[in-house]
Amino acid sequence: MAKTSTKETCLAEMRASFAEVMAVVDTIPRKRLTELGVTDAWSVRDVLAHESYERWVAAAIFGALEGRTPTKQEYYGRDDAPSEAEDQNDDTVNAWVVAHARTLPVDDVLAEFRSAHDRLVEAAEACDEADFEDPNRLPFTKGKTLLAILPGQCWGHHREHLPQIQQFARKTLQGA
Repeated sequence: MAKTSTKETCLAEMRASFAEVMAVVDTIPRKRLTELGVTDAWSVRDVLAHESYERWVAAAIFGALEGRTPTKQEYYGRDDAPSEAEDQNDDTVNAWVVAHARTLPVDDVLAEFRSAHDRLVEAAEACDEADFEDPNRLPFTKGKTLLAILPGQCWGHHREHLPQIQQFARKTLQGA
């Protein structure tokens, strides 16, 4: 029996965790996806917009593989970027992302979540097996392996927020 490669394992985790999130999201009525309550300050739409950070990681991977700097459109899915103040830390970037998502229809945010995830899967598929384990291969990882950063940017991140979305879905289905 052949051993599963690191790349194959990562791709399987990426796809499985996305499917887990979408299975729950699909049980929630669309009109409820904008209601606060997944966290104290965020709705399902907000959490999914936040998780669309996968687009940034995909752009960074493709940029490294192709030896170029990604465009703002590739990084953020739009033509602007966070200001220096908005780019200070995860909280300020998240606030920038969520503020924009709140100006969009829910279906647009869902489409962006899917698109960002699909783009990250494409980026991982474009990598060689060695790209997952060489800490010097992709400069944006700053000495970490792709294998070390992908869980926090994809399946670990999905599964971090999944219990919150599940709890919200249960409350929604109970009519709370």
